[in-house]
Amino acid sequence: NKVVQGGALAVLHDIPTGIAGMIMTDPPFFINIGRTEGEAGMGHDPWSDISSTEAAIAWARPLMLEFARVVRKGGAVVVMASTQSGAALVLAAEEAGLVWMNEITVLWNSGKPRARNFGSLFTRILWFVTPGARHQWNSRHRSIYSNVLVCDKVPINHRQHPAQKPIELTTFLISLLSHKTDLIVDPFCGSGSTLVSAAICGRPFVGIDKEPMYVKVAARRSMQFETEAENEGEIYLWINGRLDPI
Repeated sequence: NKVVQGGALAVLHDIPTGIAGMIMTDPPFFINIGRTEGEAGMGHDPWSDISSTEAAIAWARPLMLEFARVVRKGGAVVVMASTQSGAALVLAAEEAGLVWMNEITVLWNSGKPRARNFGSLFTRILWFVTPGARHQWNSRHRSIYSNVLVCDKVPINHRQHPAQKPIELTTFLISLLSHKTDLIVDPFCGSGSTLVSAAICGRPFVGIDKEPMYVKVAARRSMQFETEAENEGEIYLWINGRLDPI
């Protein structure tokens, strides 16, 4: 259980083959793709200067190859994505030999308003598995009849990272798609929501981030996971026009 400072690829190179049971991560969204510099109301990605789909694919290729190497047979690779990054990640995952499972849409109850544009109310989650064994599925239901999750964003005044995800979301995915002994790896751990959820679920974890400030935040949060678990919010499935609690 540790958080390592460094670039994702460099640290992943030092992780033994097949040792992880799950990678769950929230990499850069590449929102600069297709946008001109300073375009009004469109925002800017502070973690990436990638501005074309071709560059995004080239960035994602070595990363997905490392994901496929590090994760055991049948293990899960779960990646949060935007419209811009999703296509690059899917193509790179296919080239790396990962098996496509599903796309999960997260609907946020509160969006970010944008000048002369639509607000941001959803995030894509791409789910792959490594071939060679049956994937993990920890549910009493053989199938879940929805791939749409609904939850609240972390309130701005409570965020310790601009892209911080709520632990109810990361806890649900880890508890559903990993074995209780699986090592959970997050190569872009940010403020550490994945690590907090791994600790809540009793899984060992390794977090990676290049920013020293966020390494400290993630380490602190993961050590105080019990306090965070007490404040875990609600998450729902959207099924047949209604919200079903998970």
